[in-house]
Amino acid sequence: MMWLAAGALLGFAVKVPLFPFHTWLPAAYAEAPSPVTMLLTGAMSKMGVYGLLRIAVPLFGVQIAAMRTPLLALAVATVVMGAWAAVQQKDLKRVFAYSSVNHLGYCLLGIFALALPVAAGDVSAQASQAAALNGVILQMFNHGLTAAALFWFVAMLQMRTGGHRGIDDFGGLRKPAPVLAGLMGIALFSSLGLPGLNGFVGEFLIFRGVFPLAWVAATVSILGLLVTAAVILTVIQKVFSGPTPEHCGKFPDLDHGERIALAPVIGLMFLLGIMPQLIVDSVNPTVLNLLSHWRF
Repeated sequence: MMWLAAGALLGFAVKVPLFPFHTWLPAAYAEAPSPVTMLLTGAMSKMGVYGLLRIAVPLFGVQIAAMRTPLLALAVATVVMGAWAAVQQKDLKRVFAYSSVNHLGYCLLGIFALALPVAAGDVSAQASQAAALNGVILQMFNHGLTAAALFWFVAMLQMRTGGHRGIDDFGGLRKPAPVLAGLMGIALFSSLGLPGLNGFVGEFLIFRGVFPLAWVAATVSILGLLVTAAVILTVIQKVFSGPTPEHCGKFPDLDHGERIALAPVIGLMFLLGIMPQLIVDSVNPTVLNLLSHWRF
């Protein structure tokens, strides 16, 4: 059974992706057309996490529990190394691609942390497992929403500048395009995990659940949060502030159709940041049912 479990985990690890099987994702996201990148990050990348929840853990819970420590170490590496790699990128699509690796690492952290035998009467540990799993599911939805929106904004930047998407190719865009700068800034702060926006709640629930179950892994993973904040703030500074380059001198702001198309996306970021129970309450019965049937 251990070999079968290892094979299943390897397949899903590549799909999520888990460090060190992540190297395909930045190249795929950077080279694919923006609509394809949005589909990949918005939906396809969640299939690996879904597979872990619906196939790997129910079938191989005992084996995953036996490999829990090395799996947690790889999840922490996914979180931290994904964030550090994003710092080094100059292509905006690669910045957000590595940021996606970092954010999906939180899902892996939550899944592997809850793979722990818990006594029937240990209410505290059961609550931590439920919080972590709720956070994973919420993070899957929120990351798909926010990451797809960010790649959408990158596509808009490319269309308006003849293909430019380097982080140093822009500057001062808040002056010629204040609406685009404002809405993209909201999406960036959502990716950062700012309270009040959708990106915060899933990460909070994951760490709320993981700390009692695997406090060392949770503590080290906080480095990923700090580095992600530095990445996002650097993008905001270099794209929206400073002098405007010559090729951005007549940069057009969002037109009426683009504003209408983005309105529900940005609205969802605020709605789920303020009322995450819209998703949590609907999935919590499923979460409790899953936990009751998993055997570690």
